[in-house]
Amino acid sequence: MSKSQSNYTVYSDEERLALLREFKMSGMGKRSFCKLHGIRSTSMLRYWEKKYSIEKEVVPLQSESEEDEMANRSKDSYQDENAQLKKRIKELEKALEFSRLETLARDLMIDKAEDYFDISIRKKSGAKQP
Repeated sequence: MSKSQSNYTVYSDEERLALLREFKMSGMGKRSFCKLHGIRSTSMLRYWEKKYSIEKEVVPLQSESEEDEMANRSKDSYQDENAQLKKRIKELEKALEFSRLETLARDLMIDKAEDYFDISIRKKSGAKQP
């Protein structure tokens, strides 16, 4: 860290890049991250992002320890995980089908109400209708 101006620090380009990477990986809010590291304001952090062309969302790659962990997993653990994922998929498919049925029932109810009361219930798309 180069110089200190009152409570804030002036960072070199390398330090700024390192801080931007740390910010993206930390998941912290801009205000708390800036306060923690003595950065003047959140606008300064945004300026650095623009200056150094750091993307808004950085997805971290798997660490080496995670890769080793995956390589050392047993066939049984993969099968268990696969079975759990298949079960979850079935649950989500049921929920989706139920949601589709709810939508169909709601549309049918609106159609019947429009016919019975002879009024338009659905909002018209496009320009405002009188």
